[in-house]
Amino acid sequence: MVIFYVILFLIFGTAIFLFFLSGTSKIKAKNLSLIMVCLGINLLTSPMAFFIGGMATAPPDSTTLDFFGGFLFIQGIPLLLLLAAFLKFALTKKTKQV
Repeated sequence: MVIFYVILFLIFGTAIFLFFLSGTSKIKAKNLSLIMVCLGINLLTSPMAFFIGGMATAPPDSTTLDFFGGFLFIQGIPLLLLLAAFLKFALTKKTKQV
C-alpha cells in the first residue's frame, strides 16, 4: 500500500515539477513550454487512465482491447494535445532554420 502512494507521489510530483519548469527562461528560449505543459497533463491523467483501463477488464470475457479502450478514453485527448505540441515545435523549428 505504501508503494502505491509513493508511486502516485512521484507521478504527481514530476507533473507539478514539469509545470513549474515550463516557465523557466531556458525552456521558453527553446519554445518547449507547450510540450512541457502537455507532458505534465499526460502525467496527471495517466493514473486515472490506468484505473479506468483496469476497470474495463473486470468482466471475465474482457480482452486487452477493452483495457486500451478504457485507457484511451481518458488519455486520448492529452495524447493528441502532446502530438499537436510536438508538431508545432517541429514545424516552428523547421521554418526558423530556413
